[in-house]
Amino acid sequence: MVTKTSLDIVGTYIALVRSRFNSPSSDLPWRWLPNKQDTLIYIESGNNELEEYIDAKPAIFVDRNAIVFPTIAIGNKAATYLPTDRNYYYTTPSGQITIDCVSRSRGESSTLADIVAHHIVMSGNILRRAYGFKNITPVTLTQTQPWEKDDRSFLTRVTSEFTYDVAWKTEPEAVILNRIKQLQVDQVEDT
Repeated sequence: MVTKTSLDIVGTYIALVRSRFNSPSSDLPWRWLPNKQDTLIYIESGNNELEEYIDAKPAIFVDRNAIVFPTIAIGNKAATYLPTDRNYYYTTPSGQITIDCVSRSRGESSTLADIVAHHIVMSGNILRRAYGFKNITPVTLTQTQPWEKDDRSFLTRVTSEFTYDVAWKTEPEAVILNRIKQLQVDQVEDT
């Protein structure tokens, strides 16, 4: 099991959306290319500020909302290996990805979001098998509305809720304390 960061999750969804708009054989009028000057659509993290670029081209921004790490059992403890006193833990974080489809045209914004929503639904098995998500539903397609950042543009939002596994282990406290003591001794000796 590979632990995911929130940046990994955003990156996975960006790659998924880009793959839909990157096919040379696609009949879509939008083609994503890595070069910002050549691309016909921008697909970036919601952290990027690209307002100056979207005057001429539509954009899709992917960001995450809150991620909740629930307690599965007391202290999330899954098991203890007694011979080494090593503890194993487990939780199933869940959160939501927001995909904003922005365009100067209301219809274009709505169409982009419709394509994105269907692509995510149809890619559910890929997200589960290849990327280790437990669940990616529900996928929600919202109503098109004026974009709050620029009233000349329209926004249609797609959201996807996700759940994944996180597992970790800890060493016995005595081992960790000895490591800390050794670091302190090494720092004193270095001064």
